[in-house]
Amino acid sequence: MGFDPGAWLRDTRLMRARVAAYPAPAPRNDALRFAIVMAPWMGTSVPWFSLVCGLFLAARGNRISFIVDDLPFGSHGLRFRFVVACMRSVLRRLRGHHEVIRLGAQRSDSALSEAERDAVCRLAELNAVWALRGEMSESGRAAHLERSVRQLGASHGAIGRVLQGGRFDVVFVPGGVWGSTGLWTSHARARGIRLASYDSGGYGTLMLAADGVACQLQDIPRAFAMLKARPDWGQEHAAVVAAAQAEIGRRRGGVDKFASQMQGSRQRDPRFDGAVLIALNSSWDSAALGLHVVFDDSMQWIVETVRYLLEHTDAPVIVRQHPAERLEIARTSDDYHDLLARHVGSQPRLHFIAADEPVNSYDLLEQVAAVVVYTSTIGIEAAAHGKPVVTASRSYYADLGFVWKAGDLQQYRALLSQAASGGCVVTPAMRDDALCCYYLTQCCNWVFSPFNPEGFSDWSRQDLADLARHVKVQATITSLERNVPVAFLNHLAQIESKEMV
Repeated sequence: MGFDPGAWLRDTRLMRARVAAYPAPAPRNDALRFAIVMAPWMGTSVPWFSLVCGLFLAARGNRISFIVDDLPFGSHGLRFRFVVACMRSVLRRLRGHHEVIRLGAQRSDSALSEAERDAVCRLAELNAVWALRGEMSESGRAAHLERSVRQLGASHGAIGRVLQGGRFDVVFVPGGVWGSTGLWTSHARARGIRLASYDSGGYGTLMLAADGVACQLQDIPRAFAMLKARPDWGQEHAAVVAAAQAEIGRRRGGVDKFASQMQGSRQRDPRFDGAVLIALNSSWDSAALGLHVVFDDSMQWIVETVRYLLEHTDAPVIVRQHPAERLEIARTSDDYHDLLARHVGSQPRLHFIAADEPVNSYDLLEQVAAVVVYTSTIGIEAAAHGKPVVTASRSYYADLGFVWKAGDLQQYRALLSQAASGGCVVTPAMRDDALCCYYLTQCCNWVFSPFNPEGFSDWSRQDLADLARHVKVQATITSLERNVPVAFLNHLAQIESKEMV
């Protein structure tokens, strides 16, 4: 992505003016203590979104500390230092009102323990997958890992020192996996500090988690429990199911808000009848990073699952590449077809469907006997269609009761055999729960707000006090302050406005 220093300087001057004009009331007696982490984010305007979230929280009487994560990450050192200087220039306007902490001042040369080193190496591996857009490409991987381990190792102790001593109730970060934000996540959780995060959902949307990693939808299990515990759930249930079914229909037709599915599809292929469908994620997507339980990575998961199904069942096996990978924004460097050719070879029962093939995943659900997923949304949709779903991951829906989750390899293989032979029965209650989960994720969790990470050029021109009064911005800040999943807040808003479908 391009980087324009001149534009950044203009934005910095604009933010200095916005910050200086925004009120800073004294904290309430019962104020929550928020640590707002501001980190350079590949030259984007993400730090300004973090800053303004902090100001909006402060305006409600919370105690805010802004933490400048100025310890380098990535290969663009000059750009990183330039953005840090811009951030610090704006934050100087907050002196006397809010605490500003520079992470680099907490750095020391103390060695990491073996466990800390292992954690840093694992996070570096996930960052390499993200940077290289896949798990398979080796070009540049060793250099990326070496640099990331060194940089993350320097940040590890400094982040721990900032968070020690129970200074904060909440840590608010962008991402939660990429760069050092993965360390903020692990340190906060280890200390019992609530970890709130946000991400860009694309298309001018915000993804938010009041407690967890937003891009991995870690607030959804709580929202699911809160939805079903509603006193009026009996009256709301039918509308929730109808809204979910309507959204599935739009997604199946390729006319939903993200249009990930192919709109046209070829004729029914009898070879797919009774098959086991393995629905892939984009391995480099942050939503899928670090969630394997049984396997080390997606390559191992794909190969071992296909091998087992071919050797121990009679079912046809379909490997479906995520259809979004046909789009430039989601393109991957992974070659799944070549992976299977090298490890499994040509097998008459094995069918690979590439992302750009005119096959609608929902048409496949009509034919297959069972579905195997990592974290893909189609796992929810398949259960809603009455198809047994097997997973070996810790996705947000893995423990909600409508899929079969394996905790080890032996259990995983047993579940594969059981699902392929018709031994897993999806009950009406499971289908209903899947629809409720789908409703929360697809109808409620996306925050369509003028205040979002991508929309800086628009919202930064507005008066911040006016922006803060927008109903969607109010919901964002309420979610963070009260620790209520934004999906649940959006459900309440939709019930009140009677705009369920």
